[in-house]
Amino acid sequence: MRQLQSSQPITGSTQRNTLGVGGQVYELLLLRMNERLDNAEINPKRVHTRIPFVEPFVRVQLAGDHSARREMVLACRNLSRGGIGLLHSSFMYPNTQATVFLPRTDGACPPLSGKVVRVQHRGGLVHEIGIKFDREINPRDYVPGDVTDLVPSFEQVSPERLKGEVLFVVASEETRLEVKRHLTDTSLHFRFAGTVQEAVAESATSLDMVLIELELGDVSGAELVKKLRTNGLNRPVALLGRPGEGIERSIVRVCGADALVPTPLTQDDLLCVLGEFLLSGWDPGQLDKARSRVDRATLVALCAELGKLGTELDRQIEAGDRVGMCGTSQRIHSFSLLVGMNGVATMAERLANHAADAADGLTKDELIEQVRLGCAAARRAAAA
Repeated sequence: MRQLQSSQPITGSTQRNTLGVGGQVYELLLLRMNERLDNAEINPKRVHTRIPFVEPFVRVQLAGDHSARREMVLACRNLSRGGIGLLHSSFMYPNTQATVFLPRTDGACPPLSGKVVRVQHRGGLVHEIGIKFDREINPRDYVPGDVTDLVPSFEQVSPERLKGEVLFVVASEETRLEVKRHLTDTSLHFRFAGTVQEAVAESATSLDMVLIELELGDVSGAELVKKLRTNGLNRPVALLGRPGEGIERSIVRVCGADALVPTPLTQDDLLCVLGEFLLSGWDPGQLDKARSRVDRATLVALCAELGKLGTELDRQIEAGDRVGMCGTSQRIHSFSLLVGMNGVATMAERLANHAADAADGLTKDELIEQVRLGCAAARRAAAA
């Protein structure tokens, strides 16, 4: 079952929806309804994904007779690009004009106009009300989450609808062949890059989207994404692969990617992620805001790892291990960029280059001291 998404933490609000439920009772109701949904057959004609969405207090205005408008608060069940599913305590007439005020992740709450298209009794007092919006929305503006658990808002995409310029950065020939096979019927102009240097050069050309394999050999796809973002790339970027747990997943969360396509690749997964950005307008500022939302636990994990690397660097300096020091400095460079310590990253990169080039002896004391201070600061931040 898909993980519940929440627009904001449920607090002890004084608001009240028509069902009179909130907190754990409301979440339990959603879980039970979604369990029944998981066991039901999926409508093969459905285009938009219904994303479970936790928001118990959604203000709705309904058009009444003689232009009067009636206002009520309903609990949300799910959200899609085309509409919203709400829970109500009684029947509602189909075709009723409605305006929904749904809070976005940036704090705004613009009116979303639409009409009631579906009314289903779910047992007891619970009725599910389906409202279709007059204009499609981007669920990413309302549903928080990181790249490792985002659900594509398209449930299916016809390949004939896709067009644009797309770059694939892949290391394996097998992945290249899969991509070509899955995109045969599209109108996309896509090309491949196999190295970091090629990817950097191609990213400076006219592109609509970039997809990067997570495992590229000497460098990870997540590190390449961060490098391209640092170079100024603002196009949508998706990673191809399955990140591990722990620190590897934390790196993927903060690298600057906008989506994740699981492997082995399927045509539906690839088309839906491409459609997410190529079939609808996207705003660079909104995407950047979404990328910058990182939970504290992820940042703490990355800072703790940076602190460990500082300890490892101290040991290598003490032992005169120039080769190990070069590798550790490169990792410190990567982790420092991920947590926004750009100055430390610069020093670590210079330290790695110096260690690699030095014929004997080790490093400049100033570089070592700056990198050590940065790692110590990260260690303190993780422990705070």
